[in-house]
Amino acid sequence: MPTTINNIPVYDPSAAPVQSNNNGTSAADLSKNFLRMLTVQLQNQDPMNPMDNAAMTSQLAALNQVDGINKLNTSVNALVAQMQSANFMNLSSSVGKTALAEGSQIYYSGNAVGMAAKLDAPADSLKAVIRDGNGQIVNQFDFGPTPAGMSDFIWDGGNDAGKQVASGVYTLELISKDAQGKTSSPKAYVGAMVASIGQEGSDMKVGLSDGRNILTTDIVKWLAI
Repeated sequence: MPTTINNIPVYDPSAAPVQSNNNGTSAADLSKNFLRMLTVQLQNQDPMNPMDNAAMTSQLAALNQVDGINKLNTSVNALVAQMQSANFMNLSSSVGKTALAEGSQIYYSGNAVGMAAKLDAPADSLKAVIRDGNGQIVNQFDFGPTPAGMSDFIWDGGNDAGKQVASGVYTLELISKDAQGKTSSPKAYVGAMVASIGQEGSDMKVGLSDGRNILTTDIVKWLAI
């Protein structure tokens, strides 16, 4: 569309139409399109069979319902964003605390490490075996008969001779035995300090000091260690 020297738009019928970026899906666009369609219907209706008032009312009600749903979705999305932001700020206070999550790798740095075993059923015996990077047994604990559920215990970093082991990565192995003598491996949980809290889309991620990057929902317990 050319303009005059005063920048006043002048209609040029030979000019190509200007493309609009609007996809016509907003509530305002839907209302405008509906009114245009309604006007065309009224102009072209059969005089002997005019448009049914009930049908017109139903169409208007449907349009208002769509508009209401769009507004509700906008409000819900804003509310969810606020809740995620508040949750992120609350979780930031967990940095430096010890979280217990599923895993079998232990990073020992000179401080006691909290661990746990989760049994689906009571066991006649439960044993925890800690191995070093070469697979050699460093220490083991026999807890005897153990009820179903989560059983917590702490490793202070000592070996089977009572001496402190070197800092490094160790592995926790759990072995349980039922009344019939059948052995199984319960789920193992290892505690580690929370080093960071991050947000990836709608997920809240927790970075632990042992290198694990887990979801906040993976944390089963907070430990005072």
